[in-house]
Amino acid sequence: MKKIYIKNHNPCTVFYIAIFYFTSISLGALLFLGIQNISKSGWSVILHPVMEEISSFIPYGILMIFIVLLLNAMDIVHIFHWMNSHLSDPISSKYDKIFVNKKLFLNIPFFLLRSMIYVLGCIFFYLSIKKISHKLYISHSLNDYKKLYSKSVAFIIFFSFISIFMIWDWIMSLNPHWFSTLFSWYVLSSWIITGISFITITSIYLHKKGYLTFFNKNHLHDLSKYLFSGSLLWTYFWFSQFLLYWYGNIPEEVIYFIKREKIYHSIHFWMLIPNFIIPFFVLISSKNKSNYKIVFSVSLLLLIGHYIDIYNLIAPDVNNGFNFCILEIIGSLLTIGGFFIYILFLNFKRRKFLSSEGNPFFKESKNYKYPYI
Repeated sequence: MKKIYIKNHNPCTVFYIAIFYFTSISLGALLFLGIQNISKSGWSVILHPVMEEISSFIPYGILMIFIVLLLNAMDIVHIFHWMNSHLSDPISSKYDKIFVNKKLFLNIPFFLLRSMIYVLGCIFFYLSIKKISHKLYISHSLNDYKKLYSKSVAFIIFFSFISIFMIWDWIMSLNPHWFSTLFSWYVLSSWIITGISFITITSIYLHKKGYLTFFNKNHLHDLSKYLFSGSLLWTYFWFSQFLLYWYGNIPEEVIYFIKREKIYHSIHFWMLIPNFIIPFFVLISSKNKSNYKIVFSVSLLLLIGHYIDIYNLIAPDVNNGFNFCILEIIGSLLTIGGFFIYILFLNFKRRKFLSSEGNPFFKESKNYKYPYI
Protein backbone atom coordinates (compact mmCIF):
# COMPACT_ATOMS: atom_id res chain seq x y z
CA MET A 1 0.00 0.00 0.00
CA LYS A 2 1.34 3.41 -1.00
CA LYS A 3 2.38 5.83 1.74
CA ILE A 4 1.96 9.58 1.58
CA TYR A 5 4.91 11.21 3.35
CA ILE A 6 4.51 14.53 5.09
CA LYS A 7 7.48 15.82 7.06
CA ASN A 8 8.43 14.19 10.35
CA HIS A 9 7.43 10.76 11.53
CA ASN A 10 5.79 10.32 14.93
CA PRO A 11 4.13 6.89 15.36
CA CYS A 12 3.06 7.69 18.94
CA THR A 13 0.69 10.34 17.65
CA VAL A 14 -1.65 7.95 15.82
CA PHE A 15 -2.00 5.96 19.04
CA TYR A 16 -2.67 9.14 21.01
CA ILE A 17 -5.35 10.03 18.45
CA ALA A 18 -6.90 6.55 18.71
CA ILE A 19 -6.89 6.62 22.53
CA PHE A 20 -8.42 10.09 22.56
CA TYR A 21 -11.04 9.04 19.99
CA PHE A 22 -12.33 5.98 21.84
CA THR A 23 -12.17 7.77 25.19
CA SER A 24 -14.29 10.56 23.69
CA ILE A 25 -16.90 7.95 22.66
CA SER A 26 -17.15 6.76 26.27
CA LEU A 27 -17.23 10.31 27.67
CA GLY A 28 -19.92 11.22 25.13
CA ALA A 29 -22.00 8.21 26.18
CA LEU A 30 -21.71 9.09 29.89
CA LEU A 31 -22.57 12.72 29.15
CA PHE A 32 -25.65 11.62 27.19
CA LEU A 33 -26.65 9.30 30.04
CA GLY A 34 -26.29 12.15 32.54
CA ILE A 35 -28.46 14.39 30.36
CA GLN A 36 -31.15 11.70 30.17
CA ASN A 37 -31.10 11.29 33.95
CA ILE A 38 -31.38 14.96 34.86
CA SER A 39 -34.05 15.62 32.22
CA LYS A 40 -36.03 12.63 33.59
CA SER A 41 -36.45 11.42 30.04
CA GLY A 42 -38.71 8.36 29.90
CA TRP A 43 -38.13 7.01 26.39
CA SER A 44 -34.42 6.26 26.87
CA VAL A 45 -34.53 4.33 30.17
CA ILE A 46 -34.23 0.88 28.52
CA LEU A 47 -31.01 2.11 26.88
CA HIS A 48 -29.35 3.22 30.12
CA PRO A 49 -27.47 -0.11 30.57
CA VAL A 50 -26.04 0.27 27.05
CA MET A 51 -24.88 3.82 27.83
CA GLU A 52 -23.34 2.69 31.11
CA GLU A 53 -21.33 -0.11 29.49
CA ILE A 54 -20.10 2.04 26.61
CA SER A 55 -18.84 4.41 29.32
CA SER A 56 -16.87 1.52 30.87
CA PHE A 57 -13.79 2.40 28.78
CA ILE A 58 -13.42 5.74 30.60
CA PRO A 59 -11.09 4.51 33.40
CA TYR A 60 -8.82 2.77 30.89
CA GLY A 61 -8.83 5.39 28.15
CA ILE A 62 -8.40 8.41 30.37
CA LEU A 63 -5.56 6.71 32.29
CA MET A 64 -3.83 5.86 29.00
CA ILE A 65 -4.03 9.53 28.01
CA PHE A 66 -2.49 10.49 31.36
CA ILE A 67 0.34 7.99 30.79
CA VAL A 68 1.04 9.61 27.41
CA LEU A 69 1.17 13.00 29.14
CA LEU A 70 3.59 11.65 31.75
CA LEU A 71 5.83 10.21 29.03
CA ASN A 72 5.83 13.64 27.38
CA ALA A 73 6.76 15.30 30.67
CA MET A 74 9.60 12.78 31.06
CA ASP A 75 10.84 13.63 27.54
CA ILE A 76 10.27 10.07 26.31
CA VAL A 77 7.42 10.86 23.91
CA HIS A 78 7.33 14.12 21.95
CA ILE A 79 3.78 15.14 21.15
CA PHE A 80 3.36 18.29 23.27
CA HIS A 81 6.37 20.24 22.02
CA TRP A 82 5.78 23.09 24.50
CA MET A 83 7.18 20.76 27.19
CA ASN A 84 10.63 21.27 25.64
CA SER A 85 12.62 23.25 28.23
CA HIS A 86 14.57 25.10 25.50
CA LEU A 87 11.44 27.07 24.56
CA SER A 88 11.68 29.09 27.79
CA ASP A 89 15.46 29.46 27.79
CA PRO A 90 16.36 33.02 26.63
CA ILE A 91 19.80 31.96 25.38
CA SER A 92 18.42 29.06 23.32
CA SER A 93 17.81 29.34 19.58
CA LYS A 94 14.43 27.71 20.22
CA TYR A 95 13.33 30.42 22.67
CA ASP A 96 9.61 31.12 22.20
CA LYS A 97 8.37 34.44 23.57
CA ILE A 98 4.69 33.65 22.86
CA PHE A 99 4.92 30.42 24.83
CA VAL A 100 6.74 32.12 27.73
CA ASN A 101 3.82 34.54 28.06
CA LYS A 102 1.54 31.53 28.58
CA LYS A 103 3.81 29.66 30.95
CA LEU A 104 1.71 30.55 33.99
CA PHE A 105 -0.93 28.19 32.58
CA LEU A 106 1.22 25.93 30.38
CA ASN A 107 3.78 24.51 32.77
CA ILE A 108 4.28 20.79 33.38
CA PRO A 109 3.37 20.56 37.13
CA PHE A 110 0.16 22.58 36.75
CA PHE A 111 -0.68 20.77 33.48
CA LEU A 112 -0.33 17.33 35.11
CA LEU A 113 -2.25 18.48 38.19
CA ARG A 114 -5.17 19.62 36.02
CA SER A 115 -5.04 16.36 34.07
CA MET A 116 -5.09 14.37 37.30
CA ILE A 117 -8.27 16.22 38.32
CA TYR A 118 -9.89 15.34 34.97
CA VAL A 119 -8.87 11.69 35.31
CA LEU A 120 -9.96 11.19 38.93
CA GLY A 121 -13.17 13.20 38.47
CA CYS A 122 -14.37 11.32 35.39
CA ILE A 123 -13.54 7.92 36.88
CA PHE A 124 -15.29 8.84 40.14
CA PHE A 125 -18.51 9.94 38.46
CA TYR A 126 -18.55 6.96 36.10
CA LEU A 127 -18.15 4.47 38.97
CA SER A 128 -20.64 6.34 41.18
CA ILE A 129 -23.39 6.56 38.55
CA LYS A 130 -22.96 2.91 37.59
CA LYS A 131 -22.99 1.78 41.24
CA ILE A 132 -26.17 3.71 42.07
CA SER A 133 -27.83 2.46 38.88
CA HIS A 134 -27.02 -1.15 39.82
CA LYS A 135 -28.39 -0.59 43.31
CA LEU A 136 -31.55 0.99 41.87
CA TYR A 137 -32.20 -2.11 39.74
CA ILE A 138 -32.24 -4.27 42.87
CA SER A 139 -33.97 -1.94 45.34
CA HIS A 140 -36.56 -0.17 43.11
CA SER A 141 -36.17 2.58 45.70
CA LEU A 142 -37.22 6.16 45.00
CA ASN A 143 -34.40 7.33 47.29
CA ASP A 144 -31.86 5.55 45.09
CA TYR A 145 -33.39 7.18 42.03
CA LYS A 146 -33.03 10.60 43.70
CA LYS A 147 -29.38 9.78 44.42
CA LEU A 148 -28.89 8.87 40.75
CA TYR A 149 -30.49 12.16 39.74
CA SER A 150 -28.33 14.19 42.15
CA LYS A 151 -25.15 12.42 41.10
CA SER A 152 -25.97 13.04 37.43
CA VAL A 153 -26.56 16.74 38.12
CA ALA A 154 -23.20 16.94 39.90
CA PHE A 155 -21.51 15.17 36.99
CA ILE A 156 -23.00 17.50 34.36
CA ILE A 157 -21.88 20.56 36.35
CA PHE A 158 -18.42 19.09 36.86
CA PHE A 159 -18.03 17.97 33.26
CA SER A 160 -19.37 21.18 31.72
CA PHE A 161 -16.53 22.98 33.52
CA ILE A 162 -13.60 20.58 33.25
CA SER A 163 -14.30 19.50 29.65
CA ILE A 164 -13.40 23.02 28.49
CA PHE A 165 -9.98 22.87 30.18
CA MET A 166 -9.53 19.22 29.22
CA ILE A 167 -9.88 20.04 25.52
CA TRP A 168 -7.63 23.11 25.87
CA ASP A 169 -4.96 20.99 27.53
CA TRP A 170 -5.14 17.75 25.55
CA ILE A 171 -5.65 19.19 22.06
CA MET A 172 -5.37 22.97 21.78
CA SER A 173 -2.08 23.16 23.72
CA LEU A 174 -0.46 21.07 20.99
CA ASN A 175 -0.05 24.43 19.28
CA PRO A 176 0.47 27.03 22.04
CA HIS A 177 0.58 29.83 19.46
CA TRP A 178 -3.04 29.27 18.48
CA PHE A 179 -6.21 29.71 20.52
CA SER A 180 -9.97 29.64 19.99
CA THR A 181 -12.77 30.50 22.39
CA LEU A 182 -15.13 28.25 20.42
CA PHE A 183 -12.84 25.24 20.19
CA SER A 184 -13.97 23.39 23.33
CA TRP A 185 -17.64 23.54 22.33
CA TYR A 186 -16.73 22.31 18.86
CA VAL A 187 -14.90 19.25 20.21
CA LEU A 188 -17.56 18.63 22.88
CA SER A 189 -20.25 18.45 20.17
CA SER A 190 -18.11 15.81 18.44
CA TRP A 191 -17.96 13.79 21.68
CA ILE A 192 -21.74 13.82 21.96
CA ILE A 193 -22.18 12.73 18.34
CA THR A 194 -19.71 9.84 18.58
CA GLY A 195 -21.24 8.74 21.89
CA ILE A 196 -24.80 8.67 20.50
CA SER A 197 -23.61 7.00 17.28
CA PHE A 198 -22.01 4.16 19.22
CA ILE A 199 -25.03 3.86 21.53
CA THR A 200 -27.19 3.48 18.40
CA ILE A 201 -24.93 0.87 16.77
CA THR A 202 -24.63 -1.15 19.99
CA SER A 203 -28.38 -1.03 20.65
CA ILE A 204 -29.22 -2.22 17.13
CA TYR A 205 -26.64 -5.02 17.40
CA LEU A 206 -27.90 -6.22 20.80
CA HIS A 207 -31.50 -6.04 19.60
CA LYS A 208 -30.71 -8.14 16.53
CA LYS A 209 -28.99 -10.69 18.77
CA GLY A 210 -32.10 -10.90 20.97
CA TYR A 211 -30.67 -9.26 24.11
CA LEU A 212 -32.26 -5.80 24.05
CA THR A 213 -35.82 -7.04 23.54
CA PHE A 214 -37.68 -3.82 24.44
CA PHE A 215 -35.71 -1.74 21.95
CA ASN A 216 -37.78 -0.96 18.85
CA LYS A 217 -38.25 1.53 16.01
CA ASN A 218 -39.77 4.10 18.36
CA HIS A 219 -36.56 4.30 20.42
CA LEU A 220 -34.50 4.19 17.23
CA HIS A 221 -36.44 7.15 15.87
CA ASP A 222 -35.55 9.26 18.93
CA LEU A 223 -31.89 8.26 18.74
CA SER A 224 -31.94 9.26 15.07
CA LYS A 225 -33.32 12.68 15.99
CA TYR A 226 -30.37 13.17 18.34
CA LEU A 227 -27.99 12.10 15.57
CA PHE A 228 -29.65 14.54 13.17
CA SER A 229 -29.68 17.50 15.58
CA GLY A 230 -26.20 16.67 16.89
CA SER A 231 -24.70 16.75 13.39
CA LEU A 232 -26.35 20.15 12.88
CA LEU A 233 -24.87 21.41 16.16
CA TRP A 234 -21.38 20.23 15.19
CA THR A 235 -21.73 21.86 11.75
CA TYR A 236 -22.89 25.10 13.35
CA PHE A 237 -19.70 25.26 15.44
CA TRP A 238 -17.60 24.23 12.43
CA PHE A 239 -19.09 26.97 10.27
CA SER A 240 -19.00 29.60 13.05
CA GLN A 241 -15.31 29.03 13.69
CA PHE A 242 -14.43 29.08 10.00
CA LEU A 243 -16.58 32.14 9.22
CA LEU A 244 -15.20 34.22 12.10
CA TYR A 245 -11.62 33.41 11.17
CA TRP A 246 -12.18 34.11 7.49
CA TYR A 247 -13.98 37.40 8.23
CA GLY A 248 -11.51 38.57 10.89
CA ASN A 249 -8.42 37.39 8.99
CA ILE A 250 -6.34 37.44 12.17
CA PRO A 251 -2.98 35.68 11.42
CA GLU A 252 -2.65 33.85 14.76
CA GLU A 253 -6.11 32.35 14.24
CA VAL A 254 -6.18 31.79 10.46
CA ILE A 255 -2.96 29.75 10.71
CA TYR A 256 -5.14 26.89 12.01
CA PHE A 257 -6.77 26.52 8.58
CA ILE A 258 -3.70 27.44 6.51
CA LYS A 259 -1.62 24.72 8.16
CA ARG A 260 -4.26 22.04 7.59
CA GLU A 261 -4.81 23.14 4.01
CA LYS A 262 -1.07 22.93 3.35
CA ILE A 263 -0.58 19.50 4.94
CA TYR A 264 -3.84 17.66 4.25
CA HIS A 265 -5.22 19.84 1.45
CA SER A 266 -9.03 20.23 1.68
CA ILE A 267 -9.69 17.63 4.39
CA HIS A 268 -11.38 20.30 6.50
CA PHE A 269 -14.09 20.62 3.86
CA TRP A 270 -14.25 17.00 2.72
CA MET A 271 -15.15 15.81 6.24
CA LEU A 272 -18.41 17.77 5.96
CA ILE A 273 -19.67 14.97 3.69
CA PRO A 274 -19.78 12.19 6.34
CA ASN A 275 -20.37 14.54 9.28
CA PHE A 276 -23.10 16.76 7.91
CA ILE A 277 -24.26 16.38 4.30
CA ILE A 278 -25.08 12.66 4.28
CA PRO A 279 -26.63 12.56 7.82
CA PHE A 280 -28.67 15.69 7.02
CA PHE A 281 -30.20 14.49 3.76
CA VAL A 282 -30.65 10.88 4.89
CA LEU A 283 -32.07 11.48 8.37
CA ILE A 284 -34.28 14.42 7.42
CA SER A 285 -36.87 11.79 6.46
CA SER A 286 -38.93 10.52 9.40
CA LYS A 287 -39.25 7.16 7.66
CA ASN A 288 -35.47 6.77 7.43
CA LYS A 289 -35.09 7.57 11.12
CA SER A 290 -36.83 4.30 12.03
CA ASN A 291 -34.99 2.12 9.50
CA TYR A 292 -32.43 -0.06 11.28
CA LYS A 293 -30.08 -0.49 8.30
CA ILE A 294 -30.10 3.19 7.33
CA VAL A 295 -29.56 4.49 10.87
CA PHE A 296 -26.84 1.89 11.51
CA SER A 297 -25.03 2.97 8.33
CA VAL A 298 -25.31 6.68 9.14
CA SER A 299 -24.05 6.08 12.70
CA LEU A 300 -21.05 4.17 11.36
CA LEU A 301 -20.37 6.93 8.84
CA LEU A 302 -20.48 9.54 11.62
CA LEU A 303 -17.95 7.54 13.65
CA ILE A 304 -15.61 7.46 10.65
CA GLY A 305 -16.18 11.15 9.92
CA HIS A 306 -15.44 12.23 13.46
CA TYR A 307 -12.28 10.15 13.60
CA ILE A 308 -11.14 12.15 10.56
CA ASP A 309 -12.10 15.30 12.46
CA ILE A 310 -10.08 14.37 15.55
CA TYR A 311 -7.16 13.32 13.35
CA ASN A 312 -7.35 16.71 11.65
CA LEU A 313 -7.39 18.47 15.03
CA ILE A 314 -4.33 16.72 16.44
CA ALA A 315 -1.98 15.51 13.69
CA PRO A 316 -1.06 18.82 11.98
CA ASP A 317 0.07 20.36 15.28
CA VAL A 318 2.53 17.59 16.15
CA ASN A 319 5.89 18.63 14.70
CA ASN A 320 4.03 20.48 11.93
CA GLY A 321 2.66 17.25 10.50
CA PHE A 322 4.08 13.73 10.08
CA ASN A 323 4.03 10.70 7.82
CA PHE A 324 0.52 9.75 6.83
CA CYS A 325 0.37 5.97 6.62
CA ILE A 326 -2.96 4.21 6.36
CA LEU A 327 -1.44 1.05 7.86
CA GLU A 328 -0.44 2.90 11.04
CA ILE A 329 -3.91 4.41 11.33
CA ILE A 330 -5.59 1.03 10.87
CA GLY A 331 -3.13 -0.58 13.29
CA SER A 332 -3.77 1.99 16.02
CA LEU A 333 -7.54 1.77 15.54
CA LEU A 334 -7.49 -2.04 15.66
CA THR A 335 -5.26 -2.05 18.76
CA ILE A 336 -7.11 0.56 20.84
CA GLY A 337 -10.50 -0.20 19.26
CA GLY A 338 -10.04 -3.92 19.92
CA PHE A 339 -9.31 -3.18 23.57
CA PHE A 340 -12.34 -0.86 23.67
CA ILE A 341 -14.64 -3.58 22.25
CA TYR A 342 -13.13 -6.20 24.58
CA ILE A 343 -13.83 -4.05 27.66
CA LEU A 344 -17.35 -3.31 26.39
CA PHE A 345 -18.40 -6.91 25.83
CA LEU A 346 -16.56 -8.16 28.90
CA ASN A 347 -18.72 -5.78 30.95
CA PHE A 348 -21.85 -6.91 29.10
CA LYS A 349 -20.93 -10.52 29.88
CA ARG A 350 -20.33 -9.78 33.57
CA ARG A 351 -23.57 -7.84 33.83
CA LYS A 352 -26.28 -10.09 35.25
CA PHE A 353 -29.04 -8.01 33.71
CA LEU A 354 -29.41 -5.78 30.68
CA SER A 355 -32.35 -3.91 32.09
CA SER A 356 -33.18 -0.85 34.18
CA GLU A 357 -36.39 -2.09 35.79
CA GLY A 358 -35.72 -0.23 39.04
CA ASN A 359 -36.07 3.12 37.30
CA PRO A 360 -39.55 4.63 37.90
CA PHE A 361 -39.76 5.49 34.17
CA PHE A 362 -39.02 1.94 33.03
CA LYS A 363 -42.61 1.10 32.07
CA GLU A 364 -42.92 4.35 30.16
CA SER A 365 -39.79 3.48 28.22
CA LYS A 366 -40.86 -0.11 27.57
CA ASN A 367 -44.25 1.01 26.22
CA TYR A 368 -42.94 4.12 24.50
CA LYS A 369 -44.44 4.82 21.10
CA TYR A 370 -43.64 7.71 18.79
CA PRO A 371 -47.04 8.84 17.44
CA TYR A 372 -45.98 9.44 13.81
CA ILE A 373 -44.39 6.06 13.02
